[in-house]
Parts: sequence; C-alpha cells; structure tokens
Amino acid sequence: MIESIKKDELIRGSIILLFMIVLFNFFNYLFQVSMAKILGPEEFGVVAVLMSIVYIISVPAETIQTIISKYTSKFNAKKEDGKIKDLLMKATNKGIKISIILFLLFIPLSLILSKILKIEFFLIILTGTILFYVFTIPIQRGILQGKKRFTQMGGSLALESFVKVIFAIFLVSLGLKAYGAILGVIISCIIAGVWIVTFMLKDVNNAERIDEKFFGIYRENFSLLIAITSIVLIYSLDIILARIFFDSRLAGQYAFVSLLGKVILFISLAISKAMFPISSQNFEEGKKTNILLKKAVIIVSGISLIILLIYFFIPEIVIKVISLGSNEYISAAGILFILGLTYSLLSLTNVLILYRASINKLSMRKGYSFFIFVMLMIGLMFLFRQTLLSFSLAFLATSTIMFLYSLLLLKK
Repeated sequence: MIESIKKDELIRGSIILLFMIVLFNFFNYLFQVSMAKILGPEEFGVVAVLMSIVYIISVPAETIQTIISKYTSKFNAKKEDGKIKDLLMKATNKGIKISIILFLLFIPLSLILSKILKIEFFLIILTGTILFYVFTIPIQRGILQGKKRFTQMGGSLALESFVKVIFAIFLVSLGLKAYGAILGVIISCIIAGVWIVTFMLKDVNNAERIDEKFFGIYRENFSLLIAITSIVLIYSLDIILARIFFDSRLAGQYAFVSLLGKVILFISLAISKAMFPISSQNFEEGKKTNILLKKAVIIVSGISLIILLIYFFIPEIVIKVISLGSNEYISAAGILFILGLTYSLLSLTNVLILYRASINKLSMRKGYSFFIFVMLMIGLMFLFRQTLLSFSLAFLATSTIMFLYSLLLLKK
C-alpha cells in the first residue's frame, strides 16, 4: 500500500502539497481568527472585504502560475533548464511593467471603491500594492509547480502565511487596525518572493540561459485565464456583495462563515495543483491522462464529504471552536453547510477545468462561457439578498449550474 502511494505521482504530490497547504491554511486561519477576535465583527468585516479585494486583484495570479507551470513542464520533460530560465526572466520583466500600469489605473478606481464600500481611500490604495506580487511571485511558483517541486512550492506558501500572521497580529496590536492586517499581508509577500528567488530557484538561476520565443503565451491561453478568473471571482465577490447588501455586522458574520466554507476549496487546491503539471507532461509525452482526472475527482469528493458531514451535524460547535469561543458568529451557523457544499462544487469544477486545459481542450469559446456564471451569481445574489440564507442559496445555485456545465464540457 505504502509502496504504491510512493510510486503514484499524483497521490504523492497531492499528499505533499496537501500537508503544506494545511500549514498554509492553518496560519491563514490564525490570521483570520485573530483579526476577527481582536477587531470584532464590524472592523473584521472591513478586513474581510479588503482580503476579497486581494483575491480579486490576485485573479491573474492563479492563471499566470498555471500557464507558467504548463510551459515549464514541457521544458522539464526535456531537461531544458536554460529555457526555463529564459521564461522566468522574460515573464518577470513583463510582469513588473504590467504591475506598474495596473497600479496607476487602480488609483482612481480606489476612489470609487472607497465610497461604495465605505472604507478609507488610502487603505484601499495600500491593498492595491498587492498587484506587484500578483505578476511576479506566481511566475516563480509556476516554475516550481512545473518542475514538480511540490514541497518547495507548498513551503513557500506556508512561509508566506506564517509571516503574515506574525506581522499582522503585531501591527494590529499596536493599534493599526485594518492597516496592520494589510501591512502584514504585504510584508509576507515580499519575504516569500525573496526566499523563492534566492534559495528555491537557485538551479534555474545558475543554468545557462537559452533564448526561446514566448510571444503570445498569455493570449494563446486566454480561455484558461477567463475560466480560472471566473472561479476566483465567484469565490471572492460573495463577501464584497454581502458588504454592499447587508449591514456591517451581518456582513462580518457572513465573511467568517464563508471563510470556513472556503476550507474545502483551499484544501482541494492541493490536488488540482498536483494534477495539472503531471497531466500536462503526460499529455506531451503521449501518455494516458484520464486516470489522473478520476483520481483527483475521487480525492476531492472524499475530502469534501468528510468536511460537509461535520458542517451538517455540528455547525455551531465548529463556529464556536474556530472563533475561539466567540458568540458573535453563532447566529450564522445555518448557512455553514450551504456554503461548504457551494465550495465543494467549485472545487470539483476547478479540477475539471484544469484537466481540460492540461490536455489542450479548453477552447476560447468555452473559456468565455464561464464568465456568464459570474454575472449569474451577481444577479441571483441581488434578487435574493433579503437574508443570509437566501443569499447563500443563490450562491449555491450558481456553483451547481457551473459544475453541471463543466461536466457537460467533459463529455465533448
């Protein structure tokens, strides 16, 4: 049994990444809970909205990492580290230029967001500096993922989240409130980026650079960008919409319970991130890939089922324990299972999309079609914004339809 696990690249990679992502999420949990505990529902609601803005700003990150991973896996199959170095340097240079342009565009947008969300302008601007992280570090992690260095990739995530919680708690304790939380995030990004470049990619940096043409790699993979962007928007916009539709206390309660629901999604990312480069490399080498999809779906379904059973039978206890005994969020326990099921379906959808992309079967038209579900979610949440329950059911309906659609694409 143990020997078969060692030989199974997907299971071995998933276990390594799962362990690291559990560490990553554990420290993120400490970050979120400590912020909720120290700041209270109203101020935590502000931090939760800012973190959702971070997720939305970071939308390209997941796509960039996936695309870089795909190209890296191709070069890695032929042991071409020189081309990987060229990819790293060219992509980073382009990423920095894009970051500067987008940050300048983000400044006037921050004025609008400040009025709509009732959050200080400079706090939103500070959050916008995450753009420089979005277009650089995912390139580095994409190379680690493509080279199947799951321990190092996961380790960089764990380091980032550990540094974030330490600095955030320290700065918030000094009285900086939401500013302290966001500064903690920014400092952690800087330290993680320096660590990856200095230590984890030393062999790539030391390789002799081989010039390779990468013209239009993002345009060629635009369907993947749209599909992944749609998923990230869906699991990020709900907290922002809750902030707009509900009072600050209800929005804070929803944000906390939504965080618990996301546990399923974030854990399942370990499986999809391990599957993608393996499936991509197998496809390039002419090997079968469908068995990888079946294994990934089974593992994600199993993890989701276990957590959902806990959320269904003891939601109040879960919230009480996770919030460190706080009674502020118990009244929202009724939506925990619903949000858990929502994120389970989004997790499976993510696996299906990444598999299609790994075998070059995600067309431009199909990629664009996923953006329709973002519009659907916004529309349904607007129509059913009367209570947290109806709001959550609208979210579940969106993820269900999106999952069924992704299944339909799989058969084509």
